[in-house]
Amino acid sequence: MHSIFPIYKLTLRSILRERVALSMLALLALVLLLLPAGLETDGTIQGALRMHIRYSLGFSSFLVAAMTLWVSCASIAGDLSSKRLQMLLTKSVHRAEVWWGKWLAVVTLVSILMLICGGVTYLRIQHMVKTADLTRAEKAEVHSQFITARKPVDADYIDFSDEAEAMAEAQIKAGAVPENFPKEQLVSQMEHYLRVSQNAASAGEFIPYTFQLPHPLVLGSQFQISYEYDGASMGNSTAPGAWHIDLPGKQDVQIFETEENPYGTKVIEVTVDEKLAGASNLTLRFENRSEESGRVFFKTDQGVRLFFGGGSFSLNLFRALLLLCGMLALLAAIGVSAGSVFSLPVACYVSAVVLLMQSFSGTVEEVVAAGAPVADQEESILTHGIKVFQYKVFEGVLVVLKPLQMESPLGRVSKGITVSAGEMSSVFLLRFAPVVLLISGVGIFLFSRREIGAAV
Repeated sequence: MHSIFPIYKLTLRSILRERVALSMLALLALVLLLLPAGLETDGTIQGALRMHIRYSLGFSSFLVAAMTLWVSCASIAGDLSSKRLQMLLTKSVHRAEVWWGKWLAVVTLVSILMLICGGVTYLRIQHMVKTADLTRAEKAEVHSQFITARKPVDADYIDFSDEAEAMAEAQIKAGAVPENFPKEQLVSQMEHYLRVSQNAASAGEFIPYTFQLPHPLVLGSQFQISYEYDGASMGNSTAPGAWHIDLPGKQDVQIFETEENPYGTKVIEVTVDEKLAGASNLTLRFENRSEESGRVFFKTDQGVRLFFGGGSFSLNLFRALLLLCGMLALLAAIGVSAGSVFSLPVACYVSAVVLLMQSFSGTVEEVVAAGAPVADQEESILTHGIKVFQYKVFEGVLVVLKPLQMESPLGRVSKGITVSAGEMSSVFLLRFAPVVLLISGVGIFLFSRREIGAAV
């Protein structure tokens, strides 16, 4: 493997000579500097910060991903078409060394570009916060909720499967469900209904949320109660209520009264006093104090969470950028392997399809989660067969895209949620590394059996 490093240097030199990296750097500079000026925020410093992280930096990462596919595909396919690689392979160089040298060069280049984009975004955010016309309390809120790294704690999961199964059986026995309607899909709908009901409260009702804390509460420390509304009944513009903190065997240890519009995310800062100190679990109860009959709804997925301090914003952003670099390394592996098999245009097309599918992976997951298509008496066997085939294709695509799926690192950073070092390590070791090794094995195998002398 002594030839990997020389190939690595030659590939980097070739990319820089073609000015691909410099052109992309200029384009990224325009995006980072001009794109925020054309985007409208909600007028708050929080909205502007999220805009910079999620849109400016997010769009920059998309451009770097597109460049990754182009450069990685051209690293082998381009050298084959220009006859440069044929001269190299006349020497005692194994094709695996060519693959790894090309891949390392592409990963180095795109990672540097990604880190530069992150550094520019970080400096711009620090400048925005420093120059913004904010009171001391507003600056403290920004640093405690956005320019930070908070560790989330979710409420205990409630299993509604048995109750949903019983409700589905009752619906089937009552004849309220078509005969060919899949029972699994009916149970899923019943479970969703129960979960929505569990996160809704009418006037005078309570919604309980139980939390197992990662460590006992320390006297004088702080944590946050974060809750996201999912709306309210028609006509309710405010949602008067109260959050009760209960400990095992004790109720109403602390109460926080609220009266606000039932939309968006709200945060309550809690300072641990003598009553809460030492607690390793607690229960939050939301009380709907409305005098009307309207209901208040919270998000069913992580609608109510606790947040604890977890570290600095700069390190959190850096870890998120490393995760993005890991995804770019996967795309580079796909591109180099595609370029090892196909001509440059075909390799770019195949790799771009992967990037496009990853962008719409959420839609694919929704299609699969909806369940297999149900046969309709009015449709033909051919039509139903096509639908089943499409569903199976979506299932296969979802399996292929699984390593690329994760909760958005930039989305979490924009919300002040930590991207932990443990998570980053496990993703690299258990997801990225095995997939890169698999793709490299396939690419090297096919590349070794390609007839280079006939390359055009």
